[in-house]
Amino acid sequence: MIKVLDSFVADKIAAGEVIERPVSAVKELVENSIDAGARTIIVEIRNGGKSYIRITDDGCGISFDEAETAFLRHATSKISSITDLDRIVSLGFRGEALASIAAVSRLTMVTRTADSPSGAKLVLHGGQVVSKERTGANKGTTVIAEDLFYNTPARRKFMKSDAREASSIIELIQQYAVFYSDIRFMMINNGQTLFSTAGDGDVSAVIKMLYPDIARRGLIPVSDGSVTGFVSDPGSTMNTRKGQLFFVNGRLVSSNVIEKGLVEGYQGRIFSGFPAAVLFIDTDPSTVDVNIHPGKREIRFLRQDEVRNAISEAVRRAVMTDAGIPKGFVKNIESSEPESLNNNRGTVFEQQESEQTSIRDFLSGLQRTDTAETAEAEVKTETEAAEIFEIAEVNTEDQYTAFSSVENAAAPAPFDFSDLAFKGYVFNTYIIMQGKDELYIFDQHAAHERVFYEKFMRGYDNSSHAPQPLLTAFTIEVSPDVYSMDRDWLDDLRRMGYDIEDFGERTFIIRGIPPYMETGEAAGFAAGYAEAAGETGGSNRTVIDKLIMRSCKSAVKANDKLSELEISELMEKLSRCDNPYSCPHGRPTFIRVTAYDIERSFRRK
Repeated sequence: MIKVLDSFVADKIAAGEVIERPVSAVKELVENSIDAGARTIIVEIRNGGKSYIRITDDGCGISFDEAETAFLRHATSKISSITDLDRIVSLGFRGEALASIAAVSRLTMVTRTADSPSGAKLVLHGGQVVSKERTGANKGTTVIAEDLFYNTPARRKFMKSDAREASSIIELIQQYAVFYSDIRFMMINNGQTLFSTAGDGDVSAVIKMLYPDIARRGLIPVSDGSVTGFVSDPGSTMNTRKGQLFFVNGRLVSSNVIEKGLVEGYQGRIFSGFPAAVLFIDTDPSTVDVNIHPGKREIRFLRQDEVRNAISEAVRRAVMTDAGIPKGFVKNIESSEPESLNNNRGTVFEQQESEQTSIRDFLSGLQRTDTAETAEAEVKTETEAAEIFEIAEVNTEDQYTAFSSVENAAAPAPFDFSDLAFKGYVFNTYIIMQGKDELYIFDQHAAHERVFYEKFMRGYDNSSHAPQPLLTAFTIEVSPDVYSMDRDWLDDLRRMGYDIEDFGERTFIIRGIPPYMETGEAAGFAAGYAEAAGETGGSNRTVIDKLIMRSCKSAVKANDKLSELEISELMEKLSRCDNPYSCPHGRPTFIRVTAYDIERSFRRK
């Protein structure tokens, strides 16, 4: 028998779609605070957010008359018509967050608007209003959610340990603190303050405080129209993508489109691992669908290729500079004056102690606090909050200016080979060149590989390779499916320099081969390429792999001594390459050692 669920059950189901874990509740509440124009946001949790979540802000607040309405499903101040969905600029908009959190917790909200002499205090249990009264309050809103999922035990038992749940929440607040660097964020866990940002708009300072692993990756400023932020130099990758933070119109997102654009921007210079990146993408809201998932973390771009290309080009401009050249000396020597992330030379942060509590160390030993400690922490937290709001000032300017310091940063200049002077040659392998305040060490094999590879690729792309005629033609045989498929792969081979034609009965005759291949090599490549095309419908990757292999074989090897004239010619050819910074495998062609690095090594700095 089909029947309509009562509102109590329906609300619990809806809440489960939006609020899956404590971090989901924190995310929704913090986004509400940001949308409310808050300049200070305090996040406090206990037991991983399971027993206690408190979000306090100094935003616009909610009037007494509207406080109860805010907890109705689909009650929102951010959209009013269907056309508003095409240009969503707020973080929240569906009007489900407060209703969903209230449905699965014991919730208290205290809020006051600037023009009201008193605030409103509303208490709800399981979504039902228990009490509503006027009360004294700071301007802004405090939401306390206790005993999350107390009335949905099936969902509660699937939550992870306190430490894991707390870690997810702390990571979330770190991420928002990066983008909204003009908002002061304080994170308190079981009564202990983990961090408190300045809220002065200095993105680099927040990254340095909260993401030292990312900051130490030689971050390079990206400032190219709608794409700004920082990316790591090609030689400083991470083992996972945890070092990648992407924000689109102020919203923290996951996006394969952005990931692909980021990697493409390095143009093959990543030898292994994943680049670190903090990227802010500003795009027309009407071209972004943020409503494809209840958590709003995943988004869909209407013009994916345009977005990917814009990101790729912005990253390429940043890393194809002096700042993108890997540094050569050790990075762990102590320094009394660590270099700044804003340094356009792409310097690396040195390890240093922080006055803040170590988040990683704290979480590794996370334990439940007893009642007395919790009570003491409440008093401490309320005192800290009061002190903050006594000095907090309301800023009504557009909240999406948080990364203006990045946008206004001067873009690094392209690397200029003409400034280099030959200074030496060591181990019959490494060429020493000197710039103004740096030494550059070139690997002759990697550099020669790059020169040959681009020569071969230009021939492939521009159809400039005329076939080298053979005295004796040969044939290759392909499988029936390849023989019967479209012959696009034949055009690829001809563009590479093959004279090849259909010879009937699943065979093709080859009367000419690329001038940079030997006969046996050309035969094996043609057969392999044909079969690869049968599997994939075309395999440009196979061509590229073959050209990489050939460029490696053609290049001068380590210990092959070069004359000074040959070195000069190699440098001149490398300088004309589209990507002179890495070999086709992704290894650097040269590294940079600054005078400061050398002085540190001798303990002169």
